[in-house]
Amino acid sequence: MPTTTETLRDALVAARRGKSLIEMASQPVPASFSEGLGVQAEIAKVLKQPEAGWKVAIAEDGLPVAGIMPGPYLKPGDVYEGAIGAELRVEIEIALRLASDVPFRPNQPYSRAELLGHCDKAYLGIEIVESRLANWTGVPFALWLADALGHGGYLLGPELDIKTLDDPTALGCFISLNGVTIYDKPAVHANGDPMAPFLAWANRKQDFMGGLRAGQIVTTGSLCGGVLSPGKGEIVTKLSPLATVSLTLR
Repeated sequence: MPTTTETLRDALVAARRGKSLIEMASQPVPASFSEGLGVQAEIAKVLKQPEAGWKVAIAEDGLPVAGIMPGPYLKPGDVYEGAIGAELRVEIEIALRLASDVPFRPNQPYSRAELLGHCDKAYLGIEIVESRLANWTGVPFALWLADALGHGGYLLGPELDIKTLDDPTALGCFISLNGVTIYDKPAVHANGDPMAPFLAWANRKQDFMGGLRAGQIVTTGSLCGGVLSPGKGEIVTKLSPLATVSLTLR
């Protein structure tokens, strides 16, 4: 019989290739977060996804986790094509570009300053969260990991000062759909410091996925949570007062 990894890998590969959804309840759940990361790595291998970047996070038990961002990255004004029936959520984030490799170094932790020293640019980033799982509210986290943390696409927007990461609390997050405001609140990161999940991932104890390499984009997590788009059309996002970027959901 196929293993959990094989069954889930094959279902998610088919869904990503076909831009379709699968029922969450019909899928096996990885036994651990580590197994979920392993499934994600298998999916990336089958789909031959380039490791263009990573979305990083910290799980409830403190385990650092990541989802592959294969690109190609969207540009301002581009169109994002979602699967029929999929929920699309918009996240305003700060992305970093790696200027040099960050070697896997489990016995010699990186400091925040050292990790920032490996980065040469920061950007306003907009992530589109689009899970391959239908009705994914309440999804077990290990299954969410297998689905690359629900990563759908990523828009790389205007360049920001890297020091923006030091204190984003003075900034505002605004999102509108077809001219109607759907989110307008101060920026808040779930871990306080947007660098926290990136630092945790750089200091991970096991290397399930690919490494952190020069040229990759690392997105540091949402400053507005996951904002559900109630429909399709033009999305305008603002990280006030620094930058504005738009795209179209279709």
